Amino acid sequence: MLRYFSLTTKMLVLTVTVGIVIWVVSDYFLTHSLEGIFNAKLAERFSRQAEDQRIRFDRYIKGHHQAVKLFTDTHYVKEYIQTTGWKNNRKLKIYNTPVPWLPRLSIIRNFIQPRCIMLLDPSGKVREGYCTQKIPPPDEVLRPGQTLLSLSHNQGFLTRINGAPYLIASHNVTDDRGKIEAILMIVSPLDEEFLMASQGPSLSESTIIALLTEEKPSILVSSNSSLIPAGVALDSLKDRYLTIGQGFFDYGASDMVIVLASFISTDEVKQLTQEVLDKDRQLRGITALVFILAFVLVMFFITRRIQHLTVRVSDFSRNKKHASSHKSKGDQLWLLEERFRDLTKAVETETAALEHQTLHDTLTGLPNRKLLTNRLQHEILRSERTVKPLVLIISDLDHFKEINDTLGHYIGDYVLQQAAERFLSVFRKTDTVARLGGDEFGVLLPETNIEQATALVQKVVNEFNQPFIVEGHNLSIGISMGICESPMHGDDVNILLQYADVAMYMAKRNNLGYEVYDPDKDTHSIGRLALMGDLREAIEEQSLELYYQPKVDIDTGKVFGVEALLRWQHPKQGFITPDVFIPLAVQTGLYKPLTSWVVKHAIEQCVEWRQQGIEMNISVNLSVQNLHDVMLMSQIGELLHQVKLPASMLTLEITESDIMTDPVRARETLNHLNEMGVLLSIDDFGTGYSSLSYLKQLPVSEIKIDRSFVMDMTSDENDAIIVRATIDLAHNLGLKIVAEGVKDQATWEILQVLGCDIGQGYFISKPVPPGIFTKWLRSGIWPHSILQVAK
Repeated sequence: MLRYFSLTTKMLVLTVTVGIVIWVVSDYFLTHSLEGIFNAKLAERFSRQAEDQRIRFDRYIKGHHQAVKLFTDTHYVKEYIQTTGWKNNRKLKIYNTPVPWLPRLSIIRNFIQPRCIMLLDPSGKVREGYCTQKIPPPDEVLRPGQTLLSLSHNQGFLTRINGAPYLIASHNVTDDRGKIEAILMIVSPLDEEFLMASQGPSLSESTIIALLTEEKPSILVSSNSSLIPAGVALDSLKDRYLTIGQGFFDYGASDMVIVLASFISTDEVKQLTQEVLDKDRQLRGITALVFILAFVLVMFFITRRIQHLTVRVSDFSRNKKHASSHKSKGDQLWLLEERFRDLTKAVETETAALEHQTLHDTLTGLPNRKLLTNRLQHEILRSERTVKPLVLIISDLDHFKEINDTLGHYIGDYVLQQAAERFLSVFRKTDTVARLGGDEFGVLLPETNIEQATALVQKVVNEFNQPFIVEGHNLSIGISMGICESPMHGDDVNILLQYADVAMYMAKRNNLGYEVYDPDKDTHSIGRLALMGDLREAIEEQSLELYYQPKVDIDTGKVFGVEALLRWQHPKQGFITPDVFIPLAVQTGLYKPLTSWVVKHAIEQCVEWRQQGIEMNISVNLSVQNLHDVMLMSQIGELLHQVKLPASMLTLEITESDIMTDPVRARETLNHLNEMGVLLSIDDFGTGYSSLSYLKQLPVSEIKIDRSFVMDMTSDENDAIIVRATIDLAHNLGLKIVAEGVKDQATWEILQVLGCDIGQGYFISKPVPPGIFTKWLRSGIWPHSILQVAK
């Protein structure tokens, strides 16, 4: 029904409804919250008062046996016992007026307000008694047993008589020689009067004390029976009273357990709560009124804006194909929603058209390269599941460039369109024929092998051998096609595209209509695969070599370390530089076993030199792949432990660029190596992009300046400045600095002047096998040669 009302009316009705619900819910929770707060405050304020009430009650209880003891020592009792024949009374006498054997009532009331005081003979028989009321005490009091007298002697005894609680205290009256002449017993029922007497004038009208039964939490007796009568369950009072200070009290002996509790009326809480709620409701009412007025004003402006927007959307949607022609019945939002629905359909249609344009060639309508690669990737995955091959074909039109250049692009476009039609006439609907760009086409044949593909390709060749007739021109256009199969030739999209392209160029070069990819004819691939196999074999057969280049203290000329450098003498190709086979090892996954081989042989060589009396720190290069290899880290630790080589004899060099590839992971790995005691060095410093703040966080002991700066520093002032700055930076960080690429005496001397710590380069020695290095070291050629030059 609300559909036909205006938007403002709907929003107003909805807002008022929601507001009422929120009002009711918030009022409910606010009421309970305020009651809880006020009850807590009341309990906090009343807790001290309840504790005082408990103390007074305990004191009043104890006062009974103190009073009876005091009364037995007065001369009133002793004179009466000694001068009268009270023991000869045959009949029990109960007086309601003061008796001569007690002090005056004004004195007694200073201590307690007893109901009955009994005078018993030494055998425990009651002879006389005084009661403040005419109601006689119970028989258990008039004829007390020895148990009652024993339990009440010199203390208060709490017991239940005829279902009501009583407090009884007794004490012996003795002569000068300590002989018992009588027994004085005070008896008080624990009723409303007793509770009020225990508190005196301190008990206000709003507070009540009561005794509770332990078995069932109910009222035994209260100080105001009209408000809290006996027998009422404690739970039924929680809505009207706050109960505080429940607990046992010290009353001496007892054959029952009762609990003292204090009650205070919660009327004050309810009154405060109601006052706060009334003020809050007034404030919320004013706020609601202001909100409604503001809402009406805001909705007026919003509605106007929506109307303007609806008009614009309606005008725009009329130009769309999917615009509805019927009139809408409803408010502005209904109309706006309908117009947006029209726009959504139009946008979806246009989006589908754009997606089609993105994945298809506009000239031929065929799928483009992107769609072909997507479908190729999908078919490769499907082929893995179905174990059925697929074929990829890359083709190129012959002589198309000449036609395009001679007759123009207009004719060339017609040729391409006719070529697309001839492709589609041969291949199946399940195949994908795509234009990759220019005159290059690609075809994907799912669930097809080479034999089936070559049959189809031969038909295409035959089709393209037929002349193309365009605008009266009889054009002879051939085609060259390259074929590869997955998984026989590979299962990677880029690899298959590359192989099909190589086969296509083979066909074009050999003037063939098509060619199947043959790895034996791909010279680049053959050489790479062969070298990869040879490298794997060299690692397994230990045919690689480590050469060593000395690291020298520039101040003293003393050789204190070497860098291990990998060399490969190929049996057929001769010496292969690390720049060739190291990247190959990284790409083919051989770098991990290669690094393990280098580290193992370097450590073993270091141990061998130590056995010969040569203490030589040895440096080994690591790459970014090694920083992620947890097994290599543990392998280094195990090798050092096995050969008993101090970890400080091994230095691991990591290039600055490798460190910055993954700084967080690199720092974790370097910290782990540092904890092992291995020395760390940053290699090729100056070629990466590390920051000074990050460099300070790394546990490295030395920095190696890249050789590109050191080798030209004698002729290039900028390189000399970079070297000087790097040396100063390293020293400021407390690190040693190593200069690689020391090629001559002049470079050596400049490094001395700049304060460089360590030098390394051909001026000192080329990298040589370990045997030659040992002879060189023991020959004394170095540092004798540097001293000779200095002269």
